[in-house]
Amino acid sequence: MSGYPEPPPRQRAYTPARAPGERPARNGLGTTALVLGITGSVMGLVWALFWLAAVVGLLALALGLTGRGRAGRGEATNRGATTFGAVLGVIALTLSGVGAVLVTKAAAAGTAPAPASAPYLFADPRPALR
Repeated sequence: MSGYPEPPPRQRAYTPARAPGERPARNGLGTTALVLGITGSVMGLVWALFWLAAVVGLLALALGLTGRGRAGRGEATNRGATTFGAVLGVIALTLSGVGAVLVTKAAAAGTAPAPASAPYLFADPRPALR
């Protein structure tokens, strides 16, 4: 027995979560396409925001298709979210087209379109005085 203290037990070496040559998944485009698709579809339901719904829907469609290409190459792992974002982009573009037609027809007639679910909101509840 020597007078030297006993060395500490060996610790395990740090191992990374992925292999050294492997890159992390790049899911940003798919997530952005999904968020923009949802936003554009909701904006498409408001007839006054049809032009903004078209811009957001077009961005969602472009980012969704680009993210789907990444998922096909194995660079991303969110193929479902990317596809759904692109589909919602198409829906936003469709709703934008419907909104443009409604606004154009209303401008030609000289009236603002009333919401279909609550037309009584714009009517005067007081009886007409004669």
